[in-house]
Amino acid sequence: MSFFKKHKKLIVYGICGVAAFFVDMICYWLFYNKIFATFLDGGLLTWSSNILSETITIIFAFITNKIFVFKSRSFRPVVLFSEGSSFAIARLGTLLLNAGLMYLFVNILPLEKYNFYIKILVTAIIVILNYFLSEFVVFRKKHISHFAKILFTEGIEYYACIPLSSCKITKKYLLDKNGLDENSTVIMMLFPYRTKQASKNLSAYASVKDYHAFVDSLSKKLEKYIEKRYPDAKFKLFSDHSPIDEVHGACISGLGFVGDNGLLINERYSSFVFIGECITSLTPTQLGLRFAKEDEFKTCLHCGNCKRACPTGCIAQNENGQDTSNKKECLSAITQKKGELTDDEKTLMLQSGCVWGCDVCQNACPYTKNAKYTPIKYFTDSVIEQLDSETLDNMSKDEFESRPFAWRGMDTIKRNITLWEEHSLKQQDIDKE
Repeated sequence: MSFFKKHKKLIVYGICGVAAFFVDMICYWLFYNKIFATFLDGGLLTWSSNILSETITIIFAFITNKIFVFKSRSFRPVVLFSEGSSFAIARLGTLLLNAGLMYLFVNILPLEKYNFYIKILVTAIIVILNYFLSEFVVFRKKHISHFAKILFTEGIEYYACIPLSSCKITKKYLLDKNGLDENSTVIMMLFPYRTKQASKNLSAYASVKDYHAFVDSLSKKLEKYIEKRYPDAKFKLFSDHSPIDEVHGACISGLGFVGDNGLLINERYSSFVFIGECITSLTPTQLGLRFAKEDEFKTCLHCGNCKRACPTGCIAQNENGQDTSNKKECLSAITQKKGELTDDEKTLMLQSGCVWGCDVCQNACPYTKNAKYTPIKYFTDSVIEQLDSETLDNMSKDEFESRPFAWRGMDTIKRNITLWEEHSLKQQDIDKE
């Protein structure tokens, strides 16, 4: 096991290399013996078959290397272009070397009858060379600054730079408190949180640890980098309790758009994202970034799915398209109410199956259909599969306080769990009858 951990990248690269080898061999055999054999022969047949099989293999290798070996988590166009072009150039070089070696051995030297075995030998040489090119050239994240590398390392793919003057300032005192003025730079960020391991009775955001602790950890890493390079710079990371309208900031920076349910929707993670932002006196150039371009982005489809799915019917807009939803009637807000719930509120909560929060409108959104899961380990490693009385009672004080439902205190979440467990027992008795 220790050997695997120590050499994991090489082992995975080897597996992907073997897969690429078979793709190459199969394609080469098909081109050489079936597809081109009827109208080509000799060296031209060998060369053409080799070129096309290598082209297909390059595409296959890029996908597998990016995802499984070097774990480049970003699929944003700018990153894909940078990595893809570098990968293509590197592989083009080795492809030409491959073709040259094949031409040498098969066409110049009288070894055409051994072409398949020669192909195996040449491919092995190229595989080794390609690893070093991928490791030190293609996927070494040369296309991003060190500041952005910290974000990528933490699994943050979506971020963008905008001037503070473009934002809607809602709590100016937070800017004044941290020595920030209207000339500051804002780096908007999204923290996707939905995990593949879904909870049975908690909404997605409540099934993982409170994201504020993740933000605090990220803040320390970014501050350490800033203080080392720019000791006199003003810098502060905000999330939730922010001096700006975060949803507006994320929208104008191109990270998403507002759906009819009032939530920010991202093209890759749908609405399952938390929002945060760094506000600093540093310029984008000093951070190795640049201001986001004002391009056209996807917008809400206004399909009405979220409105129809909402269990309380609280989602609404006025004739100007402005959100007029009654947030207090949202089922998520109902599960967070203190004191006793009304009979109708209890029924709504029990029908949803959640003891905290509500994901109904989010799951109904068309953008959620193909939404990806979070790559952030902080969230993937902290999922509560089901929150019941036993799980809650066994939580330490620190563990409980690390959860999103802790801010309301123990009584509120305990009330919901008790209602849910009583309902589950009654349902089991009914099923037995």
